[in-house]
Amino acid sequence: MAAPLERGSAAGGSSPVVVAGMHRSGTSLVGSMLSSAGIAMGDRQLAADASNPRGYFEDVEFLTLQRRMLWTATRDDDGGHRDWGWTESEVLDEAALRPFVGEARALLATRADGGSRWGWKDPRTTVLLDFWQPLLPDASYLLVYRHPWGVADSMTRLGADVFLRHPDYAYRIWTFYNERLLRFRRAHRDRTLLVSADALARDPARLQPLLLAKLGIEDRDAGDEPSPPSRFEGELFRSLPADDPLVSLVAATRPRCAELLAALDEEAELSGRDTWRAAPLRPRDAPEPRVSLVIPCFEQGEMMLEAVASVERAVDDPYELLVVNDGSQEPRTLEVLAALRHAGYRVLDQDNRGLAAARNRGIEEARAPYVLPLDADNRLRDGFVGAALRRLDERPRAGVVYGDRVEFGLRQGRVAVPAFELPKILTGNYVDACAVVRKQTWRDSGGFDGGMPAPGWEDWDLWIGAAARGWSFEHLPVDAFDYRVRPGSMITAFEDPELRRQVLAYVVAKHRQVFLDHLELVIFVAQNGAGETWRLARLCEATQRVVEGMEEMRVESEARLAELMVARHEAAQLRVDLAAQTAESHRFAQLWADAQHDRIGLREEREALYRQREDLVRELAAWHERVAAMEGSRAWRLRAKLLALRRALRLAAAEPQPHGRG
Repeated sequence: MAAPLERGSAAGGSSPVVVAGMHRSGTSLVGSMLSSAGIAMGDRQLAADASNPRGYFEDVEFLTLQRRMLWTATRDDDGGHRDWGWTESEVLDEAALRPFVGEARALLATRADGGSRWGWKDPRTTVLLDFWQPLLPDASYLLVYRHPWGVADSMTRLGADVFLRHPDYAYRIWTFYNERLLRFRRAHRDRTLLVSADALARDPARLQPLLLAKLGIEDRDAGDEPSPPSRFEGELFRSLPADDPLVSLVAATRPRCAELLAALDEEAELSGRDTWRAAPLRPRDAPEPRVSLVIPCFEQGEMMLEAVASVERAVDDPYELLVVNDGSQEPRTLEVLAALRHAGYRVLDQDNRGLAAARNRGIEEARAPYVLPLDADNRLRDGFVGAALRRLDERPRAGVVYGDRVEFGLRQGRVAVPAFELPKILTGNYVDACAVVRKQTWRDSGGFDGGMPAPGWEDWDLWIGAAARGWSFEHLPVDAFDYRVRPGSMITAFEDPELRRQVLAYVVAKHRQVFLDHLELVIFVAQNGAGETWRLARLCEATQRVVEGMEEMRVESEARLAELMVARHEAAQLRVDLAAQTAESHRFAQLWADAQHDRIGLREEREALYRQREDLVRELAAWHERVAAMEGSRAWRLRAKLLALRRALRLAAAEPQPHGRG
């Protein structure tokens, strides 16, 4: 085990601890442990909510800064989820991050000035690790990763529109984040502690010795906090069994995720290698099935994996599974279907003919006496199918057995479905198609009607037809399946009053005699329910107005936030420019002061030179006066004669002599 990291911060405080990892990966739980160990995780933290009632332990200032950085470094026409720094092209403009260096340094300085050991946690840090690393030469990093299927499930339960519309985003973002996490880990092993959140959830007490041994962090406040295991609550952190069918399905259809997860497990100090196990895909179709499960699929490949896994997880009786491809064209769906077909699953292909035709195709080819239509975006719950089969065996005239449902996505919660009453079902459907149906009942009722004005109401038509032919319905007070409520799903289309009117007219015309035979009871049920219906309608309208208002506020807030981010960035740039201009002004002021000082010195030197010149002029005048006085004297005249005589003698000496004279 490596020795604890003991580094002094260049800014004067102790070395920071940075927590990084994918969103919904357990980083909040790790942040809570660091906080209990005395690490200052920031005075202003993101408020707790239903998703994280214990709190996120995210420093708002780091979160806000990194959010602006990621919005600046991604393109607004590239789709994806820019708030997390991921777009469809997976391009992050590193050059766009450089202007934030000054602001980042200033933020780090404010934290380091506190003196005590500090840190921060924001999953966005994972995308920006290479940005922070040069600014934090003394930092330690606590890196957290989680199973991709666990992250995907948690992101779905957030109810965010973007992930409900694009369920494949969860796995793509998981890969994007964890590739960066692993790359950073391999480059900085001495400064990082890599932890599997799934392994930590099984035994939270294992983290503290690693924190002490690798990062020098001691849980000195552990006695004042809940015991570590209690921090991992089942609803907040769900972890599948190691051999869950979804593990093998994801590994087979997204091999890069499985490879990356295995590489992280290999690197980690707290490894999750024992928390998952991918086996070769092998369908469990029985030679003589008691029930046939039919999954129609149209462009829902990613969600269909969860549906298939739920069948293999929840059905203990001999069964067969049929997947009906209703003309899908989306690449990811085709990849999933190809993987299932290659593994031996029964995949029936047809041109796009709609949900009713896809269900009918699967039931026609079903070999079991009982069938269960399961939509590709839903999931079966344990125990329902076995109980339904026993009820059908016990009661030969029972044609349909159904249970309650659990909604997730846009709406969340358990929906208790009432017992079956024909007059009540005639006023509107409340029994979902996810029920165990005797195949003879389906046949007697003419199957699902593909000619209805809108898809999604075929089960209502089938139930009326089955009841008219004497088949009984059995309700089991158990959770039968999970219903994914997402934008554009059929259950949301039921709220359109014009569409409801068209479907009602069609169903009444088709089952006219049934409606006439029970007209009095239908009217009675309708009258008794009219007041409640009216009240609920008004409540729905009011709720819709509130939702629309909140949506407008959300859109306006996001637009305003984007504007504020740009404005803040511009203000930061102006602040940098102003600081540069101020420094330049100070430099010019100093130069001006130096010039003024030099000017005074030069003026004093000039005045001294003027005085020297005046002294010289006076001396020269005095000299001229002395010379003039000397020229008028007898000595000066005698001197002149002597000079003239000397010149004459020189001239005489220079004259040549005649020849012959000595």
